[in-house]
Amino acid sequence: MSTRAYGRTSWPWAAAAVLLFWQTWFLFHVYATENSAVRWDCDSEGCGTNDLAGPAIPFAVISATVATVLAAPRLGVGGAGVAALLAAFGLLVRREDDHALLAAYGLAALGVALVMTGAVRAVRRGPAEERNAPPRPRARPAVPALLRLLVAPATLLAAVPGTLAVTAFVLGALDGPRWIMMLGLNGTAALLVALGLARLNHRPGVAVGPVPGERAAHAPALLNALTTRGTAFVFDLTVRPERGAPYRIEVEHPLDLQDVRVHRAALVRHDPRRPWLVDLPQDPPPAALARARAATGPPAPARRLWSPPPGAPAVLVTGALTAVLVTLLGVA
Repeated sequence: MSTRAYGRTSWPWAAAAVLLFWQTWFLFHVYATENSAVRWDCDSEGCGTNDLAGPAIPFAVISATVATVLAAPRLGVGGAGVAALLAAFGLLVRREDDHALLAAYGLAALGVALVMTGAVRAVRRGPAEERNAPPRPRARPAVPALLRLLVAPATLLAAVPGTLAVTAFVLGALDGPRWIMMLGLNGTAALLVALGLARLNHRPGVAVGPVPGERAAHAPALLNALTTRGTAFVFDLTVRPERGAPYRIEVEHPLDLQDVRVHRAALVRHDPRRPWLVDLPQDPPPAALARARAATGPPAPARRLWSPPPGAPAVLVTGALTAVLVTLLGVA
């Protein structure tokens, strides 16, 4: 995965890494300032404490390690090595613990290897064809279609846990118990990781499907280009809906349905309210398919349609609900 692709599709991982790196610093700070006052309760099975400073170092190392894994594509191999060295330094604080010392040396060795690998890659930089590729103009969907996404039940359902986690983190960091802050922080980071996984394979300009049957409509489409991506065909189509301007979009399918490669035309099924939902039906209406194939000549110029990345509406709703909730609880 290139750095550009990571930034475009998985920025939530970078945000989660930032939160976890901040948590790592916070735990180191708690250990440095409060460890001397920790009260331990010991019995025959071992010792324990309710003070955060007691287990702060192990928690900080776990936090730094997870953050390093999430940030590695953004930081590069060398940056991940630096983060591993920071985690090793945190373990070395507990030099009296043999297990911590062994883990520290192991992380330090891994960090050194990653830093050296990153340095070698920096010297031997390969071509960056994706970075130098010219941007393609895209057409935005209509505002009503985007507003319907924001109030969809699935969006609101996904925004509820995000709102609770972010609100707990913000209120805990401002004026609340530390356990609430850390619970909200790690909950927010977990949701960001899930969001990154959902967005990982998203590519702008590629259709999302399948199309719900209750709102499906058929429209003719002309083929601009046919390529392959893995084992699937990628049909670059110009869709000509009954209402609205034509738009370009890529449709993936494992089979060349309707013999699109031969006829250079197809009959697609799409959702007029959400135009990025497009697929190729296996058994389209014969008369409509014949009319679509009868269209001759190259496709008319059309802009490539932008498709909303997964989770984007939920992120916007989460931000709005969190602002309202934090304001109300802060006033109360």
